[in-house]
Amino acid sequence: MYTSYSTHLLPPQDRQDYWKEVVEQTYFPLEIRFANPSQFHGSLSQLKLDKLGLSYLASSSICFEREQQQICNELEPCFLITLPLNKSVHFSQANHSVCCQPEGFILERSDLPYRFSYDGDNALWVLRVPVCELKSKIRDPERYLYMQFDRRQGVGAMFFDYLQSVVKQALYTDPVTSAVLSNQLIDLLVLSLKNDDRVLMSHEEGIRRAHLVNIEAFVRDNLGRAELSPDMIAAACNISTRYLHKLFKESDQTVSQWIKELRLQAALSDIKTHRSTTLAEIAYRWGFNDQAHFCRLFKARFNCTPKEVRHSH
Repeated sequence: MYTSYSTHLLPPQDRQDYWKEVVEQTYFPLEIRFANPSQFHGSLSQLKLDKLGLSYLASSSICFEREQQQICNELEPCFLITLPLNKSVHFSQANHSVCCQPEGFILERSDLPYRFSYDGDNALWVLRVPVCELKSKIRDPERYLYMQFDRRQGVGAMFFDYLQSVVKQALYTDPVTSAVLSNQLIDLLVLSLKNDDRVLMSHEEGIRRAHLVNIEAFVRDNLGRAELSPDMIAAACNISTRYLHKLFKESDQTVSQWIKELRLQAALSDIKTHRSTTLAEIAYRWGFNDQAHFCRLFKARFNCTPKEVRHSH
């Protein structure tokens, strides 16, 4: 679904209220401060791509502030990936600050207070990714917050080019294709984060990261095995089960919760894209021996049954 908005035809006195309504409808509740209210202008185009939201925003100087009371009722937190095009953007959150240049992009959390601003006319892409989607692809994505990543070369450039290509062709794709494109876009984002030299060389990415990489590779390769367990993972990765749990202690998921989330996300993707495969086959493929138990977990996680997802697609 594609929608667009503009203040161009509105009288100046109506533009601020209109813009606040447009921004909150596209993203979430925010406080907005206009540098020059009488001269403000803005336009916003939004594209829904399966589980992702992609928008192009252009406006004069502005400041967005996300306050704690505006977050309490948020149902699904997300990461915002912001790519400024003309001028730098300034972002502050959780005692961290970053100034992102037009050749880069940054990650932000929607469920924490923040301040985001830029001076002068600017344009930017904003990719909205549910937290659960990014966590199903990469371990501890929070460690990539508050850093500027390069979109001029390497995988970062591939990610940006692919994002623009998806936008150009999105109106001509069906829901199944959109689901594939959204997964590929997230995969390129993940690769661009992982390949950053600062991440690869930081002390956090030493022994601990090496273990986590081995763990993630083993789990993904064996996700369909019903007997997959912390003990099996630890033995395969030559670490103790106690140390395995310690590695996960800094995140908001246990090992078992993470495995369940990966399985449910994989099953959801298969249900949407493999129409000829039965729901029972998909459940067994991803390590669920009991279809009734799988359906209960699925509904608790996605607030709908596997059958309802299949019928909707």
